Parts: sequence; C-alpha cells; structure tokens
Amino acid sequence: MFWLHDLIKNQIPEADIPMLVAHRGFHCVKDHSGKRPLENSLSSYESAWSAGVHLCECDVALTKDEKLVLAHDSDFSRLALDPSKNKKVSDLTMKEIIGLTFKSGTRPPLLLDVLRSAQTIGGSARLVIEIKAGNDEAGAALVRLFRRHPTLIARCAVVMSFDAYLMHRLRTELSELIDQGPALSRVKLPELLLLTIAEPPSTSYELFVSVDDFSQVDSWLQHEGKPSLDGVYLQFQPQMLQPQGLAALRALSAQYEVGVWMMLGDPDDIGTAACLVEYGGVSYVNTDLPRTFSG
Repeated sequence: MFWLHDLIKNQIPEADIPMLVAHRGFHCVKDHSGKRPLENSLSSYESAWSAGVHLCECDVALTKDEKLVLAHDSDFSRLALDPSKNKKVSDLTMKEIIGLTFKSGTRPPLLLDVLRSAQTIGGSARLVIEIKAGNDEAGAALVRLFRRHPTLIARCAVVMSFDAYLMHRLRTELSELIDQGPALSRVKLPELLLLTIAEPPSTSYELFVSVDDFSQVDSWLQHEGKPSLDGVYLQFQPQMLQPQGLAALRALSAQYEVGVWMMLGDPDDIGTAACLVEYGGVSYVNTDLPRTFSG
C-alpha cells in the first residue's frame, strides 16, 4: 500500500483530496488481486482512509433480517469463491452471509461496521452511500441506524440513489429524525444527491441529463414545489472537459452540490479530476485510483 500513501501525500494537491471519492474503497476493479482488497470489503475502506483518502463510496443492500450490508449486486455470485452462491442478498440472513467466503477470504461487512471503522480512524474519513433504486426499505433501515447510533451520522457525507422517489422520502424521514430531540437537531445530516445518467435510460427510474441542458434538474430536486435534495451526481461526459461544459458545470455547482461518476474506460486521473473540481466547481469525483492516476 506504499503507492497509495505516496499518491495521497506527495502527488495529489492537498486541496483536491477532499473531492476524491474512492469507488467501493481502494479495491481491485477486476475482482481479485493480491495487491488490493476486494471491493466493498472492510479492508478496502480502511486501506483508503488510513492512507489519507477522505471519502469512500459504497453500495448497501438489506438482508432478510433487515441488516444493512455492503453489496453492489443483487447477489454475491460475482465475488463469492463458490459462484453457485447466487441467492439474492434480500433472501439471506446476516448469519448466512457470514458463512459465505469471498475470493479474498473475507465476508461482506455490515454498514455499521464500516461507519464504526471510519469513526475509529477519525479525521476526515467518511462514506458516500448509494442505495439501489426501488430499495425503499434500505432507506428506512438507514434512518433507523442513524437513530440508534447518532454519533455515526457525521461519518456519512452523502447518500445518493438513481431513485428520485426514494430520495425525497429519505429527506422526509431524516427531517423527522432530527425533530426528535435537541441532540439530534445539532447533527449535520448527509447531503442527499440524485444520481443521473448521460445515456438514453433503460429503466423507468433512470434520469437522463446532458451537460448541454441542465434545465430539468431544478424540478427533480424539488418536492411539492419546495427544495428537497441537495444536488446531483452526474455521469461523466467528455464534453464536461470542454470550455462550454465546464461553464455549465460551474453554473450548476453555484446552485447545488454536484458530483461526477465514471464508467470503466472514462478518464480516471488527477488531471481530469482537478479540472472538474477547479474549473467546473464540482464537489465530488469518483475514482478507482488506478496506478496511472497521477499521470
């Protein structure tokens, strides 16, 4: 992990580090490596935070017994040592999940474990949490977790989803949470961001927006005519790096919090991230932290 420590401490401008979001932690994007932890594993987050990364992104799912566990897919077949273990996460209890063995020899951690790890590491270690579309129960479970463990709320920087209905409902539930006592009323809640795509949508819940026209964003972030969500997490487009695209990002960032997420094959390097942050005004840029990140 020396490379990661050196990257964060010596090669990335200090002002840009708070904007970088380690996608699924510091992990190997090809699912298995002796040099990097497995995605969404506890060690992938602890490695990133201990090296000086501030923000790490994770995906959560709800187990059969209503535990929030880190999982990107609907099942664990892609990561499990035995690919026949393909029952949906929602059909497994946490006890059954603990019995799974991943390619790395670890198991998927509870969200609670990862938040506690961030709290133990301290400093600026925080999570960016994605809730999958249609998983309203996971949103409600997150609110319950915050109610039981209010000191961990500060370790969550952002909650996001492609599901606008879910996000507006989460805003309502979080607002009700902070009304339940003076201690909670002083807590800074995570920002709520709506994920969007830059390609024609393939499902009913996906929201398409192009850097050429952000006019729809206002209506998506409002509920009953009032501001509700804090901003958007946009899919990267090459036009974002052009003068007109950067100007559009700056104008949007002046109104809302803005993040940018990448697909495999998109430019994932410090030059791209710095351009989006410094000239586009965005607050978050996802990265897989490849070895070529520093150029």
